[in-house]
Amino acid sequence: MACCLVQTDFAVPSAEQLTRAFRSLETLTGADAVKLANEACGILAKNLSPQDASRLQGALAAEGVPSEIVDAARLPRLPDVKFVRRLELHPQALLIYDPLGRTVPVPWQHVALIAAGSVRHFGVTTTRTEETLKTFDPIRGFRTKVVTDRRHKIEEDTRLLLDIFLTGGTIRFEIEAEAFMFKYCFDRPDLNLAQKLGLLIQMLAQNAPQALMNRGAVALRDGATGSATHASKAALFDECAWWLWQMIRKNRESG
Repeated sequence: MACCLVQTDFAVPSAEQLTRAFRSLETLTGADAVKLANEACGILAKNLSPQDASRLQGALAAEGVPSEIVDAARLPRLPDVKFVRRLELHPQALLIYDPLGRTVPVPWQHVALIAAGSVRHFGVTTTRTEETLKTFDPIRGFRTKVVTDRRHKIEEDTRLLLDIFLTGGTIRFEIEAEAFMFKYCFDRPDLNLAQKLGLLIQMLAQNAPQALMNRGAVALRDGATGSATHASKAALFDECAWWLWQMIRKNRESG
C-alpha cells in the first residue's frame, strides 16, 4: 500500500522543521529533504511504505507537526478544470461565463474553497534567423545559399492562479490572472496583477464567508504576494487536494 503523510491542523510548519524530520528517512539525502520541505503543502510526503510513513510521522511529531498516515487511494482527486476568463459578483450568486459566453449562476453558499498561489512557470522561446551566403566553385560558378539558425531559450516566470471549488469538491473553476477580465468585477487600472487578484479574492470571501481559503489566497488578499509562492503547479494542486481532504474529514467527524 502506498501511503501519504498529511497534516491534521492548519498551522504551516517551517522548512527547518520539515527538513529535520525528512532526514529521518534513510532513503532521502540532505538535498532531497530540503527539496521536499520547500514543496510540502498540506500533503507532506507521498508514495511512502507503511514503515517509512510511520517513521516519518514520529519524526514530525517530535518537531511539533501533527500528521496522519493516509492510503494514497483515499486522497481526493481534483476535478477537471473549467477555465474562466470572466465572472460577475451579484448579491445572490456568483455568475460564471463559459467559453461560449453562456452564464452559470452559482449561489454563494455553494462556494466551498478559494485557493490561489503564485507558481513557477517554464516556457521555451525559439529565435529563427536567416543569413544569405554567396559561394563559388569553378564548375558551378557563383551560388547563393540561405542558412537558417534556430536557437531555443528556456525562460522562467511566475503565474498567478485562482481556483474556486464548489460544495462537494466535484466542480472546480480556474482563473489565470493574466488572461482574466477583471473589468467585469471592478475598474481598478491603478492596481497591478497581484493586487487585482487579491481584491477579487477579498470580494469572493466577503460574499462567501463560509468558504475556506488556502495560505496563498489569504496572502494575496492581505497584499503579501511573497507568501503566496508555490514551488510548482503540482505543489499548489497538492495543497488543494489536502484542503478537500480536510473538508471530507471534517464532514465525517461531524456526521
